[in-house]
Amino acid sequence: MSHRLLIIEDEDTLCESLRRVFQREGYEVDIAFDAESALELVKNKSFDLVITDVILPGISGIEFIKRYKKINPGFKVIVMTAYSSTVTAEDAIDAGACDYLIKPIMHDEIKQAVKKALGSGT
Repeated sequence: MSHRLLIIEDEDTLCESLRRVFQREGYEVDIAFDAESALELVKNKSFDLVITDVILPGISGIEFIKRYKKINPGFKVIVMTAYSSTVTAEDAIDAGACDYLIKPIMHDEIKQAVKKALGSGT
């Protein structure tokens, strides 16, 4: 059984690139270009892992995490951002992120982070 991922990223090229990378790895992948759309998706589907950008149109990735935790308190999330700061990293970890990646994202780096988050890698 393959793991189901949700990628929330407003940059189409990166979002599609990550979708292709993880589909080739055997994951089922859904995408959303904003957190509001992602919140609609999670009402009808369950995901093993969410990968979200911090800065999104509308509500932020951090706010998405806080809202999704109310629906699914045990979910796993990886946060990625191009605007890294100590405060953002602390906010992400406090909200429940299991990893925090700084863009540009290297495919090997994010694949390893996903495997680690899902308990299938070192």
